[in-house]
Amino acid sequence: MAAKRAYYGNDSDRDYFERVFQSANINFLIGSGASLPAIKVLGTIETDLQQLINDEQEEEYFRMGTDFLSAVWLPHECMLQRGHGAPFAPQVITNLECTRKNYDAFMSSLEKILTRRRTGLLPRRINVFTTNYDLFIEEAATRNNNILFNDGFNRRSNVWGDQEFDAGSFNHSVSATGNLYNYKVELPTVNLIKLHGSLSWKHSKGKIIYRIADIKPFNFPTPAEMKEWVLAHTLILPRKEKFKETLLQNVYYDLLRTYSNELDKEATLLIVFGFSFADEHLETITKKALRNATLKLLIFAYDEASVSGFMERFRDYSNVEVIYRPGGNVDFSVMNNIITCYLGGSR
Repeated sequence: MAAKRAYYGNDSDRDYFERVFQSANINFLIGSGASLPAIKVLGTIETDLQQLINDEQEEEYFRMGTDFLSAVWLPHECMLQRGHGAPFAPQVITNLECTRKNYDAFMSSLEKILTRRRTGLLPRRINVFTTNYDLFIEEAATRNNNILFNDGFNRRSNVWGDQEFDAGSFNHSVSATGNLYNYKVELPTVNLIKLHGSLSWKHSKGKIIYRIADIKPFNFPTPAEMKEWVLAHTLILPRKEKFKETLLQNVYYDLLRTYSNELDKEATLLIVFGFSFADEHLETITKKALRNATLKLLIFAYDEASVSGFMERFRDYSNVEVIYRPGGNVDFSVMNNIITCYLGGSR
C-alpha cells in the first residue's frame, strides 16, 4: 500500500532525496495549486461547465467560461503590462509577484538537479507535465539561461516565424561539442508538456502555433462575441461536440501517450505537486503505469489533512509515497526547498 513520509529536513531526508533524484528519469506533474496565489485553484469549473452542457444551457456555459478565463487572464495582463488604462489592483500585483518568485525558484531547482547529476547513464532532461493553461513556467524560463527550455515549439511553420507545435520534439536531446577536444556533453533540458493546452496556443490552418492572443475586450456587446472569444482559446475544456476541435483532441491524446510512455521507462520518478488527480484520464494512466515496479510516485500533500485522500486513492500501490510536513504546510516554495535539500536548497 502507499506510504506516508514526513519531512523534517534532517540528514536522513537529504540522503533519501539525493538517492531518488540521482538515479531516476525525472518527471513532474504540476496542477493548479502551483499557480497560487495569482490564479485560484481550478475547483469544480470543469464539472460545472459539463453540467451546463448536459442541461443545454449554452449561454450560461459561455458566460461561466468567460468568467473563468477572465480570471486566468488577469495576472497575465498584469505580467504583459497591458490593460485598458486603469491600474491593476495592488493585490493582483502582489499575488503575481509571489507566483513568479515561486516559478523562478522552481526553474532554478530543476537546473541545479540537472547540472549536478553525477551519472551519465541517464538523460540530463526533466519533463514537466502540467494541466495548467498559464504562462508562468514559460516566463520563468526566460530568466534562466542555464537550461534549454522546450515547450514543443521548436520549428517554424512559415517564413513569418510562426512556431508550430511538435509533440515529437519532447524526445529530442541537445549536446555541445568542444572545439579543441573530441568530447560531447548533453545540455540540461526541461520539457514543458501542457496536457490541457495553453493561453499561448492558437489553432491556425490545421496547425497549433505559438501566439499570445490580443487583450480581452473590455466587454462583449453581444453573446455571440463572448462565445467567439471563449472558443478562440485552444484549451481542453468541456465542450459540446459541435464545438470540439479534432486537432486539439489529437494533440491531447498524443501528449497523454507521451506521459504514459515516460512513466513506462525503467527507473522513473514522478513528482506530483498542486494536483488532485481529479482528471480521470491522468489518474487512470498513472495507476496503470504504477504496475512498473521501477516507477516511484512522490506526491507532495499541502497539509496533513490532505494526506489521507491521497493514501486512499493509491492504497493498492506500494511504489507511492505521500510527502508531508508535520505541523506545517507544503506550498510551492517549501516543495522547491525539499527537492533540492540534498543540494543545499533552491536559490
